[in-house]
Amino acid sequence: MFKLIVVRFKWQVLLATVLSAISALSGIGMLKIITLQIGAMTSQSAASVTPFVWFLLAVSAVLLFGLMSRYLLARLGARVVYEFRDSLTRRLLSTPYAIIERIGGHRILAALKTDAAKLSEGLLILPEFVYSLITVVLCLSYMSYLSGRLFLVSTALIILLGLIASVFLRYGLRHFKHLRHYEDALFQGMQMMVDGSQELSINARRRHFIYERILKTNYRDIRHLSVRVSLIFTMLNSIGSTLIFFLVGLVIFGSSLYFKDIPTDSVVGFALVILYMIDPVENVVSSLSRFSEFTVSYRNVEGLPLARNEADMAPSSHHSLSERLAWQTLNVRQLTFHYQADAGDQYRFGIGPIDAQFRRGEAVFLTGGNGSGKSTFAKLLVGLYQPDQGQISLDDDIVSDTIPLTEYQQAFSTIFADFFLFDHVLDEWGNPGDDAMIQRHLTDLELNNKVSVSHGQLSSTNLSSGQKKRLALIMSYCENTPICVFDEWAADQDPRFRRLFYTEIIPRLKAQNKLVIVITHDDRYFHLADQLLRFEDGQLVTSLSSSADRVSTD
Repeated sequence: MFKLIVVRFKWQVLLATVLSAISALSGIGMLKIITLQIGAMTSQSAASVTPFVWFLLAVSAVLLFGLMSRYLLARLGARVVYEFRDSLTRRLLSTPYAIIERIGGHRILAALKTDAAKLSEGLLILPEFVYSLITVVLCLSYMSYLSGRLFLVSTALIILLGLIASVFLRYGLRHFKHLRHYEDALFQGMQMMVDGSQELSINARRRHFIYERILKTNYRDIRHLSVRVSLIFTMLNSIGSTLIFFLVGLVIFGSSLYFKDIPTDSVVGFALVILYMIDPVENVVSSLSRFSEFTVSYRNVEGLPLARNEADMAPSSHHSLSERLAWQTLNVRQLTFHYQADAGDQYRFGIGPIDAQFRRGEAVFLTGGNGSGKSTFAKLLVGLYQPDQGQISLDDDIVSDTIPLTEYQQAFSTIFADFFLFDHVLDEWGNPGDDAMIQRHLTDLELNNKVSVSHGQLSSTNLSSGQKKRLALIMSYCENTPICVFDEWAADQDPRFRRLFYTEIIPRLKAQNKLVIVITHDDRYFHLADQLLRFEDGQLVTSLSSSADRVSTD
């Protein structure tokens, strides 16, 4: 990732590097002036204001160029964080639903919350790290100029510090990986706690199991590992600081005992440079822990099978979509699909081959037992799953061939059993819906006393499951798509709204020339369907297309 940053923002990186180098060289010049002044004082030379003027100029240059460098690097870091988050969001939104379903919501949430935060932190400390690293490198160069022998001694100690750091980093990286694994498990447990709150409120044994065996265990493991990781990098920082001060003493005492021929002003200058390096060295060493977290998080995000290509987030234009959707029949030919088997599992549930034809203005009911394949067929139909074989077409235009899949999907408005209820109502253009129209629908569905609307935004979605489905139905109305898919919509409604759905809402949608596809078990309303498709074990076993057919079959 750092290579990509350097390549893409090479001019900004180059300018910031030059400014950092000027600031660091000014700091070294400042030390040189101090060293010369100390030498002048010890030799009792005539005092002069000139060195002090140069000293002030050097201090000003350190401040000015340091601020400019940090500002440029901070802007670059913020830009990279923004682009990373935007890219991750686009990749996630471009990833097929089937892959997201397979990854698992807890892993995606952990990546968006934990990993994205760690990556952002790692990128935001980059300015100080780069500035400090350049300062250290230039200070070492100046030390080699002052005394080659003292520089060799210092280099040996720095190499020792590097070896110690590599050992600590290796252990720290390993612990960060384990820590990240436990955080994934913790997110999964928290998701269970929230999604299963109803069951956990009743079942004390399961509530105790979730708390003791999953949440508390992960809390404990994360606590122990966090302390261990903190100890590792605290020890590394302490060792680094100690070695720096040890190096100062080694230079001073070593010069007086073994390198007596080295001039005093060179020894003093050498010691001053080492002291000047303390803060940059500590910054570099302390950044290593953040970069270790960065590495683990980056590998974790890159390890998710998200889409590599970032699709355009803008929907198809209304004009081109209208042209594409001036169709009369939705055709399914030899459609087959199998779920991906888990490791060690030989059985793969699938459906098909299925042939069917649906017309605009029809109501199509899909029925069958639980696990019969009707919901899978509906998800294939709307493009959430990609078929293994077969094709879907609008008239003679084949989806993913003549019609792009993303454009085809704009024809659908769906309410699946596990739907998510957004708090913004959008019209067919993707803009906030008309408040007056939304309010009329709220009144018709008896939600006006619970929910209000302002600029297309709903005041609340904290409703019962049946009320949420009615609210989702309003969103479907406003989206005004030619195909509506309802998965067990009436299951959570009282008898009055269930009857309203089958006898008034569906006929109203049909009258608007919409194709209405309903997954249902309500056999008392089967006579209202234009087509009735019955599924068993992934196969379409019955396809009736008129009430007369159903009467004769029964």
